[in-house]
Amino acid sequence: MRGLLIALTFFTRIPLPVPQDITTEEFTRSYRFYPLVGLIIGLLLWLLAKALIPYFPPLVIGAILLGAELMLTGGIHLDGFMDSMDGLLSARSPERILEIMKDSRVGAHASMALVGLLLLKFSLLASLTPSMLSILIVMPMLARWVFQIGVIAFPYARSQGLGKGFHEASQWVTFLLGGAIILVISFYLLGLAGPIAFGVSALIITLMASRISALLGGLTGDLYGAFIELSEVICLLVAFPFLR
Repeated sequence: MRGLLIALTFFTRIPLPVPQDITTEEFTRSYRFYPLVGLIIGLLLWLLAKALIPYFPPLVIGAILLGAELMLTGGIHLDGFMDSMDGLLSARSPERILEIMKDSRVGAHASMALVGLLLLKFSLLASLTPSMLSILIVMPMLARWVFQIGVIAFPYARSQGLGKGFHEASQWVTFLLGGAIILVISFYLLGLAGPIAFGVSALIITLMASRISALLGGLTGDLYGAFIELSEVICLLVAFPFLR
């Protein structure tokens, strides 16, 4: 439970008591609880949607759900997404791309990518019918497992950084076991749409991670965050035609 509490207090803005005397090993190992953090976020979004549906039109609900998720996470992964897009869309050398990604300033590429991502996500959330709301549980949970493909299967591009500790602490057994559990939950909640979203999300992130890793010589913590944000949208987009 301490590992879960560490993950919740770092990766969300849910008001919880912060564990004391956290060691570096405890912190890096806490990423294994991240799919469970996603499940908690998803359950909160699902409850919120259930409460709102009788009173508000779909567009309002979509906006509130998007805002609620940003509040729950503090936009921590969007920051990584924006830094990643600034670098990758710059069409510069690998060394320069890594420098741009490390720069805290927001560029034009990041702004354009952010608008596109949030617009697509809002449109999908606003289009959910009452019978489709279980996707809200699966979406953040699946995304927080899929990003681990980048953590465990590809090298880290920098000599140091927050993501490097996650990469060094990763284990295939934990990763595969978590994937199997999430696949079962996804099928239970969404039927055929669950395994399809699971498989397509994993495939797309694997291909992206492979291409970017080949370009940069590895991945970074910003890219881990970008994979989470992209996986959520991919999950919604792929599952949508199969939801009833």
